[in-house]
Amino acid sequence: MSEPRPLKRLLGPTTAFLVGLGVAVGSGIFRTPSLTAASFGSATGMILAWVFGGLFVLAAGLVTAELATRYPRAGGEYVYLREAYGEFVAFFFGWSYTFFIIGGGAATIGAACGEVMAVLLGWGPQTAKPLATATVAAVVLVNVAGLRTGALFQNGLTIAKLTAVVIVAAVGLFGGSTAVDWSRPVLPAGGGWFAFLAALPPVLWAYDGTTDTSKLAEEVSDVRRALPRALVGSALTLTMLYVVVNLACLSVLTPEEMARHDFALSAAMGRILGPSGERLVTVVSLIVFLGALSSTLLATVRVTFALGRDGLAPRAFGRMSSAQSPVAAYIAVGLVAAMFTWNRGFVQILDIYFLAASILFGLAYGSLLVFRARDRASGGFPATVFRCPGGPILSLTLIVIQAALGIRIIVGSPGDSLRTLGLLAVLGAAYLVVRSQRR
Repeated sequence: MSEPRPLKRLLGPTTAFLVGLGVAVGSGIFRTPSLTAASFGSATGMILAWVFGGLFVLAAGLVTAELATRYPRAGGEYVYLREAYGEFVAFFFGWSYTFFIIGGGAATIGAACGEVMAVLLGWGPQTAKPLATATVAAVVLVNVAGLRTGALFQNGLTIAKLTAVVIVAAVGLFGGSTAVDWSRPVLPAGGGWFAFLAALPPVLWAYDGTTDTSKLAEEVSDVRRALPRALVGSALTLTMLYVVVNLACLSVLTPEEMARHDFALSAAMGRILGPSGERLVTVVSLIVFLGALSSTLLATVRVTFALGRDGLAPRAFGRMSSAQSPVAAYIAVGLVAAMFTWNRGFVQILDIYFLAASILFGLAYGSLLVFRARDRASGGFPATVFRCPGGPILSLTLIVIQAALGIRIIVGSPGDSLRTLGLLAVLGAAYLVVRSQRR
């Protein structure tokens, strides 16, 4: 395969830092505090879970920083899997990611935007789906205009939503009157550490996307320094933000009260400010969802672009416009997302991907071990690559956590596990067809 022409490095360190925050701060932080409260029933256990999630994404950020500076190409994990294990694993990851995470994820955020807009405008619930589709189309068009335009748009939205979330959290911290009880046990009686493991998926979902900046590595200037700082900085910033938001909720509501509300932050603001507080959170949530949609499309579509550039998807997906935008890839992903906004049943399909993701992201973290072994065989560590401190230990830790989550899914959803094997078989057959056509 001929070496692809490198992309222009148009993104600075600020965008690299904000993309990870922009993708991660979405619906998760509004929905998951109530789930952690229900799982633990104690303030100490809740905060411990959020700190653990922060340590997880910090470790993932450090490992990803080495992988991304070793192979600073568009596509992130897709590239590491291809270089470590070959085309088939990369093919499966790329196509699964394109449909279920980019298309399905954008549809999820778009649907949330449509529902919130319908409430704010006072329109009926039947208008939520058209509004969702229009929102996805609008954000796609902004990104089609070019990398700089899309980056400016997502940077503005990310700064706006971080500011809004901080303001809401400050209102809860300084306006609440509930005394937090830190003396209760970390885990519920009889729950053991299984309860801790059971509470992790929604917490990790709220952190999901923090490392997506790596998918833009080929377009970040001074990638050797900017990317590690962005990945570590976004992990630390996100951890502090999420801990503060949960402390704000606990300053107004007890864990039992939080567990009774799907959106604990909205309930907390309603108790302090009345109906205007709930409306404030509704406006903030719309800004948050729009920012997450913009950041998601900007970064993750590079996986689809990398598939096309490598000939594992239609070649049009791998072409950039003069403004450095993969227009065909954006249109394809936008169409998938628009289709999903009219058919919400894709959530069941996402369950299939979650098991596959635990395997594939475990393999992605394991690729650091593969590359380190190659370094030893070749006689040295590359001077241009960021060296992850304790890289092998962090990689093994992340692999164990992913394996534990995967086992939990298999035990809890054996049907989804069988469907995942079916998906693997279908993609395996598709890869054989694509490979024969390329030859």
